[in-house]
Amino acid sequence: MTTSTSATSSRLLRLIPPAVLAIVALLAPVLLPGDRWVRVAALALIYIALASGLNILVGLTGLLDLGFIAFFIVGAYTTAILTVRLFVDQLGFDPDSLWWLFPVSLVAALLLAGIAGAIIGYPTLRARGDYLAIMTLAFGEIVRIVSINWIDLTGGSVGIRNIPPFGVGSVELVSPAANYYVVLAMVVVILVALAGVVASPVGRAWVAIREDELVASSMGIRTRRYKLLAYVCGASIAGVTGVFFAHMQQFINPDSFTLEDNFIVLSLVILGGAGTYWGPVVGATLWIFFQAIARDWTIVQEHPEFRTGFLALIVIVLMILRPGGIVSRRLKLTRGSTPAETKPEGVIMPPVENVITPAADSVAPGTPVLVVDGVGRTFGGLTALGSVSFEVRRGEILGLMGPNGAGKSTLLNVLSGVTKPSRGTITFRGERIDGLESDRVSVRGIARTFQTVRLFWDMTVLENMLVGAHERLRGWVPAFALRLPRHRHDESAALAEAGILLEFAGVGERRNDRASSLSYDAQRRVEIARALMTRPSILLLDEPAAGMNESETRELASLITAIRDAGTDIVLIEHDMDLLMSVSDRIVVLDHGEVIASGTPDEVRREPAVLEAYLGSDA
Repeated sequence: MTTSTSATSSRLLRLIPPAVLAIVALLAPVLLPGDRWVRVAALALIYIALASGLNILVGLTGLLDLGFIAFFIVGAYTTAILTVRLFVDQLGFDPDSLWWLFPVSLVAALLLAGIAGAIIGYPTLRARGDYLAIMTLAFGEIVRIVSINWIDLTGGSVGIRNIPPFGVGSVELVSPAANYYVVLAMVVVILVALAGVVASPVGRAWVAIREDELVASSMGIRTRRYKLLAYVCGASIAGVTGVFFAHMQQFINPDSFTLEDNFIVLSLVILGGAGTYWGPVVGATLWIFFQAIARDWTIVQEHPEFRTGFLALIVIVLMILRPGGIVSRRLKLTRGSTPAETKPEGVIMPPVENVITPAADSVAPGTPVLVVDGVGRTFGGLTALGSVSFEVRRGEILGLMGPNGAGKSTLLNVLSGVTKPSRGTITFRGERIDGLESDRVSVRGIARTFQTVRLFWDMTVLENMLVGAHERLRGWVPAFALRLPRHRHDESAALAEAGILLEFAGVGERRNDRASSLSYDAQRRVEIARALMTRPSILLLDEPAAGMNESETRELASLITAIRDAGTDIVLIEHDMDLLMSVSDRIVVLDHGEVIASGTPDEVRREPAVLEAYLGSDA
């Protein structure tokens, strides 16, 4: 009862700031002194929407975009061309009768901007850093230049005038307050939809890609697809915003969209807090109102360029003093209930064996499930793996040992799809997997941990676990935006499963802590539990005991054995020979990229080739 009451109180406290903000937003036209400031507030809402869209790319997914205004241009010109050029100029409609065309323009702008986002997003998927920035900046300038030079369609530098105002039937919404409330409705819809998407598998996938793309892929996330989705979602928001902007202004031309605007919107994201929910709202509101106030300053009237200079100075100072931006509160990436004592309603808590072992797994013990045949890997002139062959059998822990540089980690990378083999085949349950990407290998039932702990440090333990459940939780973006009941139930079931695995791994009490706050031993256990969350048939462990003391290593050995006993086969790389020998059913020994011995721990101990590899030829 106490836990439930505490959780309810916590939720109510979290609702207070949004409630206050909503009241202020609703009363703004009444509270602000005159129409000028109402127009400023409406413009601030436009920039809130733009900054929120760009935040998907820059803040959530970690993709730098310096041409984001291009999608804004696409949306604005879509509605202007459709309404004025086509229906008024060509078809002879009365502008006052075209209020019904507004939703059509919204859909058209959303689709066209989304397509434009896919077009620019696809070739940039492999680009990073400066190259990505240059490509997006060039795209933005291309769109702006086209709007200047395609005179017959866009009106060139003159632009398109007489765009109908907002309206319903014969009632035109032309007053500053009416415009404000229409744009406010758009922003509310965008923010509510974003809240649903962020606290879903889509939002967790974006943040996982930003945190560690390789690990995200190893969890079954198709990173290229989700980066492209980020472009499409961000572009669609900008396109829709452009429609509202055009009807609010009733006029657009290329001067409405400058190169400078790209940097302003990016600065607003950084100013408010990139990767936060309320950061774009705070950054855009403060800057637009500050800009309006600064217009009355003599120095700004004499030197208008100072306004942008002030923004640049503020951003630089803020990055030094508060690198995370004004809003530092981290995103909540799940709406599910998280207290340890809470059992999700309607969710049956399965035993740990059913959680770890795939339901369809009925392979007889001792049957080969992973067959490695002649696998080699060459990097330039360096041969990391020569020709490695072995098999992993159902119900066993297979140890991989060898001196430093023997090729063990390279082999694990090849098995997990991180690195493709140069030759040979890998067959998992009768299916060739040697040509698959790591996300597809994960989906087929092979999970892994890394030599150095690689958690998503800005997520909680439970959010890390839900990334592991990504494949069975994924769905359509609109369904997550609408928070449909089926997805809420699936998330609750995944949270229950995560709780079971965390208890099994011995870190159940840390489920709500940030990953970065855990001890090293707890980080290792969470990493293992997250890998188990993918429901693998085979778990690849790369030196899990590295950095642990003796008692932690003993407890880890018990955990590894328990995982095997619960139904997951294990391939274990470990330099701690006592641990490796005590838990392994069979051991394969590598040296210089070749298998030099295999057998039971006792057989390997007596193998002369192994003694020579570890102790030298005189051993």
